Amino acid sequence: MNYKILGKTNLKVPLFGFGAIQISRISEKDAIFLIREAIDKGINLIDTAHDYPNSEALLGKALKGIRDKVVISTKSLQSSKKEFLNDLEVSLKRLKTDYIDIFLFHDTSKSEKVEKLISNEVIEALIKEKQKGKINFIGFSCHNPQVIEKFYKIDQFSVLMIPINFISTEFTKDYVYKKLIDNNIGLLGMKPLGGGRITDINLCFKYIRQFKEVIPIVGMESYSELRQNIEYVSSGESLNSSDRKRIEEIRNELGDKFCRGCSYCMPCDQGIDICEINFIKVFYKQFPTEKFLTPERTEKVEKVDDCIECGKCEEKCPYHLNIIEMLKENRDFYMKKLKNKYLF
Repeated sequence: MNYKILGKTNLKVPLFGFGAIQISRISEKDAIFLIREAIDKGINLIDTAHDYPNSEALLGKALKGIRDKVVISTKSLQSSKKEFLNDLEVSLKRLKTDYIDIFLFHDTSKSEKVEKLISNEVIEALIKEKQKGKINFIGFSCHNPQVIEKFYKIDQFSVLMIPINFISTEFTKDYVYKKLIDNNIGLLGMKPLGGGRITDINLCFKYIRQFKEVIPIVGMESYSELRQNIEYVSSGESLNSSDRKRIEEIRNELGDKFCRGCSYCMPCDQGIDICEINFIKVFYKQFPTEKFLTPERTEKVEKVDDCIECGKCEEKCPYHLNIIEMLKENRDFYMKKLKNKYLF
C-alpha cells in the first residue's frame, strides 16, 4: 500500500480509508475480521461517527492491542457544548482509546449550524479537549462549499470531509479546491461511489485519482469488497476518452438530484424507510427479480402511502432534495414492476 500525507496534519495515510458506517450490517466476528484484514493490508485510516450504529463499539473491539497502528476519525452531530462533550466521552469509551486522531463536526452544511457551534462555544470546547490530548486534529464534515469560508477563521481547522465523485463536483471546482490546497487542509472524500448509485467502482477511483490530495473513504462490509478496492486503487490507471464518455452517460442518467444514502433525513415520524425507498431503482439494477420484488420490500414501499408531507426530511437533507416527490416516484416505479410480475 502506498501512502500520502494528509495536509497540515502530517499524518501518513493510505490511498483510501476504511469507511466503517456499514460494518454494523455484518456480524461482530466478521466486522472484526474485516477491520483487522484491512489494517494488515496497510489501510491504517478508519472513519466512523458517534451516530453510526454500533460502529465505534465494533472498532473498539477490533483495535484491541493495535490502536497505535491506526488513524481514527470520528464525528459528532451535536451543536450544544454539553451534548457534544458527552458524545466525545462516549466515543472515547466505545473506541477503547485515550485519544482520537481526527475529530470532525458532523454535517456542517448550513451556516446556521456553524454559527451555533461558535456561539455555543462547542468549537472552543473541542480545542480545550485537544489541549488535554484527547484530540489530535479538528475538522468538519460538509456538503456545502459555501460555508467553508467560516472554517478558515478557526485556527485549529486542519481536516475537511467532502463528497467527491463525478456527480458531486461542488468541492472540486477550481476556486474552492485550490484554496483548500493552498491552506494545506487535509481532505477526506465521502461518497466516492455516489452513495452506492455509481456501480462502476474502477471508474470512480480513476476519477478521484486526479485529485491527488483527497483520500477517499470507502464503505466496506465484505472481504471481497476490500480486495477489490485495493486492486482498483493500486492500479494507478487514469481516465481515458472512453472513461470520460461513460462518465457523461452516467451523469445524464442520474442527474444531480439523487439520494446519496447519507440517512440524515431519518428517522421518519411515519416509519417510512426513506433511504431504502429512494434506492429502489438501484436495487432493481443490482438484484434479480425474485430478490428485488420481496414481501419485505413491498411492505416498506407501501408505507409511502402514510407520508403526511410534513417536510421534515427535506429540511434535514444536505442536498436539498425533493424527497416527498422522490418517494412517490420510487413507490410508483416499484408497484409497476410488482404489477407486471403478476401479469406474466
